[in-house]
Amino acid sequence: MAVTVAFVLLGGWWFTLFVTSVVAWTSYELWQLLRRAGHQSSLLITLLTALAAFFTVQPPNLALPIPFLALTLALLVSLAWLLPRVPSRCFADWAVSFAGGFYLGWAGGHLARLMALPPDGRWWLSLALATAWSADSAAYAFGRLFGRHKLAPMISPGKTWEGYIAGVALSTLAGLVIGQLSPLQLIPCLVTGALVGALSIFGDLVESSIKRQAHVKDSGQVIPGHGGVFDRIDSLLWAGVIVFCVAAIELNLPLF
Repeated sequence: MAVTVAFVLLGGWWFTLFVTSVVAWTSYELWQLLRRAGHQSSLLITLLTALAAFFTVQPPNLALPIPFLALTLALLVSLAWLLPRVPSRCFADWAVSFAGGFYLGWAGGHLARLMALPPDGRWWLSLALATAWSADSAAYAFGRLFGRHKLAPMISPGKTWEGYIAGVALSTLAGLVIGQLSPLQLIPCLVTGALVGALSIFGDLVESSIKRQAHVKDSGQVIPGHGGVFDRIDSLLWAGVIVFCVAAIELNLPLF
């Protein structure tokens, strides 16, 4: 958390490079999870697709076709990878390699793009971080103390409806606080808080589903006591997309 906040304060390309490195490492963790789940996935395809999708989302400071050409190249390379594969498995292995990389890069790219939004991208990023972290913390703490009704027992047995509702409430409160402290409009911040609290859990459930298939508890061990990077950003990936969509509507910017 402290490292993330430090790079948010640095801003600019420092933050973009930080998120790029996080997406790249998360792609490696995802590749390991997919291999443990029985897929003969390709790290090169996952990483190349993630980086191409990441820069496709960024503001068009470069010539606009360049990111799309990179994504097209990633698609062509990944399809060429199919040719020597065993026919019965090749399409599934290609699909998880390409789709996994695209998911991480596309969602992570939206998180990085928040920094470029007016009036000050740091506040939009703060909104994403505060709401996502609040939702996660409240869902975990309240769920452990008062949780009785399982939310998704087949995917993540520890999650409860009580924790989920508490997460939505605290995330909405975090949006209210950011709306009061920042130059951002209050209503969009409140709406964002509610949406992040309600929807960011799907990022958590997506990763939990992959981990269950891989029969592991954590995506990695790079963060002592907290597991892998994917474990830390699963909900934040969705929060970045949600905040960007709300900001784009509020600022009358194109969504794509």
